[in-house]
Amino acid sequence: MIEQQYVQGFDQERDEIDLRDIADFLRGEWRKLLAGAMATMLFVVGGAAAFGDYKASGAIIQVAGAIDFVKWKYFQRTLPNLAADLLQSGRVPADDREAQCRRLSRPEWWDKNVQPQYAFSKNDSKLLAGASKEFQDAEATRIQYLAVESAGASREEARKNLATTIDFIRSGAAYLELKRLVLEADAAATRAEADLRQKILAAEVEMDFLRRKTANLEALRKRFPGNVAGTAGQILDPKDTAAKYLPLETQIVAANADLYALDESLGRMRNAQAQHAVTRRFLERALPAADKFMDGPELGDELLAIVAGLRREVPADDLIRQHALTQLESGIRSILAAFGKGLQVSLEPEGRRVAKLSLLAALGFIGGGMAMLIVALARRALSRSPLPSP
Repeated sequence: MIEQQYVQGFDQERDEIDLRDIADFLRGEWRKLLAGAMATMLFVVGGAAAFGDYKASGAIIQVAGAIDFVKWKYFQRTLPNLAADLLQSGRVPADDREAQCRRLSRPEWWDKNVQPQYAFSKNDSKLLAGASKEFQDAEATRIQYLAVESAGASREEARKNLATTIDFIRSGAAYLELKRLVLEADAAATRAEADLRQKILAAEVEMDFLRRKTANLEALRKRFPGNVAGTAGQILDPKDTAAKYLPLETQIVAANADLYALDESLGRMRNAQAQHAVTRRFLERALPAADKFMDGPELGDELLAIVAGLRREVPADDLIRQHALTQLESGIRSILAAFGKGLQVSLEPEGRRVAKLSLLAALGFIGGGMAMLIVALARRALSRSPLPSP
């Protein structure tokens, strides 16, 4: 019994650690702890320097207001699809631009690296308390510029990827707008052609009726030349049932007025039909071009060349069809200007390193020291554990 209590007391005394034991432990192990901490720090910093990314920033500043909130939401979802189409069709050179284009084909990349900066922020609402609500609503969705970031293994690569991204945004947005212009013109022409044919046919039927009505009234006037009295002073609608009692002169004038108005309307509809015909000729060449060219400026130049070719085929004095071509040319040039000179670029002078080396060095030093301390304590505990008795 006494021997057992003695053994337990000895074990308890051996398990207790005082400050002298800690000092002895650190005096014997400090070189190993320092070496482990330094090695880990150098490993972390070296890895960050060798494999860490750089970031380059830039801004696409709006001059002509080509992009608003609604249009940016449209570009934010369609530009990744355009990048994927370019990769799938093999139109991207097999170099650094291909890797960046693969990043551009991911929608989540756009949410993270391209941020629209609006004219007003939430903090500005207090400063605009005296402004009208219409002004606040109009300016709140106006985008001043797009903040763009791009990463790379080096400063040069980061800046190159940034330039590729900005060029893609400008040319891709112009391409999408030009293609939408062509598709909308196609849809509008298809709807208008069917509607105009129906209206022209109805107008021609009505005009034939008015001609026969006028001829009949002229025949009645010859039969009854003295029919000039009656309700000449009254104001009646010629289409009213009581209009047949009006003097024949009045009925003839009213019928001719309707005939002239219908003839003018019919002429306008035929002019519109001629404009849609030249638009259809434009679309026959523009729709294949929109599938062939997937770069904004290239597609714009091709569409302008198509318009110029049609303008040479149309006589200069044919103002109706020339006007249709002028409208198409104006829409194309407006888009090219809005996404060309209307978007100015401002780039950061130099790329910056994403990782903070000083923070990584401190964390590596602390982590390495703690790891070596755990190893040293484990080794010391194993060396002091008693061997099992046989």
